[in-house]
Amino acid sequence: MGDNSFNIPDQAANLRRLVETVVPKLPHKARRLAFLSGKGGVGKTSLAVNIALVLARMGKKTVFVDCDLGLANADILLGIQPRITLDGILANGGDVKKSLIEVPSGLFILTGSESTVPKKAIGGGHLQDILMELDNDAEIIIMDGGAGIDEGVQHIAMLADEIVIVTSPESAAAVNAYRLIKVVLGHRDPPAIRIVINRARNDAVAGRAAASLLGAVKQFLYTDPEYVGWVPKDPIVEQAARERRPFVERYPGSLPSRAVVSLANKLYMPPPGPPQAA
Repeated sequence: MGDNSFNIPDQAANLRRLVETVVPKLPHKARRLAFLSGKGGVGKTSLAVNIALVLARMGKKTVFVDCDLGLANADILLGIQPRITLDGILANGGDVKKSLIEVPSGLFILTGSESTVPKKAIGGGHLQDILMELDNDAEIIIMDGGAGIDEGVQHIAMLADEIVIVTSPESAAAVNAYRLIKVVLGHRDPPAIRIVINRARNDAVAGRAAASLLGAVKQFLYTDPEYVGWVPKDPIVEQAARERRPFVERYPGSLPSRAVVSLANKLYMPPPGPPQAA
């Protein structure tokens, strides 16, 4: 892959400057992992929800914040019906801790909304205020962001300690993952970047996809993100979603579930350190 194939419009640089002038990250205790993807349709939210559930079952106090305003669906995957959502708190305020829903695994979730909400609602320091309210009561905060590189996604990235970029073996997904990494590295003090390949047919396919993406990032962006692992493509994932059940609970012995348990254990271990762009 050549860098000329991944040109990002100047608009991305303008967004970086806007985001950095608005939301400096405050010191905090809980680890913040943001699940992001360069494009939609790669299974990011499903993966984030199931990994969060596994971490909670491991005894780690985990809070899931669905930041994908307008397209939030973590509540659907968990089979819950929230009364108060993140967008409502961002717009009108409210008691953040009382808005959390606890599911049987011990995971706490602050749901998003399926209504149309401006992406800029994430900015202005409002999301950071919410995260700080949760800080003393969580060991890990998982943020599920939208797809792409818009202002809202960049705010989430800047507030995270680590970014888990979910992509797939499809070339379009890899190109957009590269673009997202490039934008994130353009910020001051970028978070650590970790890569997961989702919906791969087998280990060889996942390995080739990871090697291609990481090779381009290392060659053209001068950094070396951590490849955490992969999850196989399997119809049980979609079947569990139709049943409004997380697949790690509905099909605990399946290959995707075993892969997610492995990923959760790896993600619980802190990464070597934040990447540095040249």
